Amino acid sequence: MRLETKLKVLLALIPLLSVVLVGCDYYQTKLDCSDHFEGRDKAGFTTDESGLAKFEKNGVIWYRCAAGQRYSNFRCKGEALRLSWDEANEYATEFSQKSGKAWRLPSKHELKSIMEEKCINPSVNPTVFPGLEVDNFWTSSGSLNSDLFRCSVYTYRGDLFCRQPRIVELPFLLVGGSN
Repeated sequence: MRLETKLKVLLALIPLLSVVLVGCDYYQTKLDCSDHFEGRDKAGFTTDESGLAKFEKNGVIWYRCAAGQRYSNFRCKGEALRLSWDEANEYATEFSQKSGKAWRLPSKHELKSIMEEKCINPSVNPTVFPGLEVDNFWTSSGSLNSDLFRCSVYTYRGDLFCRQPRIVELPFLLVGGSN
C-alpha cells in the first residue's frame, strides 16, 4: 500500500516538473549589444566622419550622439543634455536655425526602429551610436492619455513608454529633416 501511494505521488509530480523544466528557457538572457555586434558592424547604417548615420531601412538621418555631445574620433564626447520635452523641441529648433539644416526629435516609430531586439544595455548598435547611455529618451510623439504626457523609449531594452510627464528632464537624439 505504501509503495502504491509513493508511485501515485511520483506520477502526479511528473507533469508539474515537466512544466517547470520546459518553462525555464522561456526567459533567455539577451546579450549585451557590445557583445552582439562584432567589430565595426554597422548593420544597415551608412555613417560618415561628421557623426551622421543614415538608416537604410527608412532613410532617416541620425546624429550619432545624444544632443549636447559631439562626435569625434568615433566616440561621443561631453555630457548629454537633459531637458524637458518642450525644451528639447526648442533646442532642436534653435540647433536647426544655427546649423542651417532641419533637425528634430525622432518619432516613437523612428526611435523604436533603431532598437535592437536581439540585445540589450543599451539596445542599439554601439558602432553606430557609441556610448549611448541607458535611459529614457524623448520622442516627438505625444500621448493619447493627456497633453501632460509624451512618449519616450527606454534604451536598455527599447521599451516604449507614452506616459512620461513632459516636464521630466531626459536626454534625446536628433534626426534630420522634417517629420
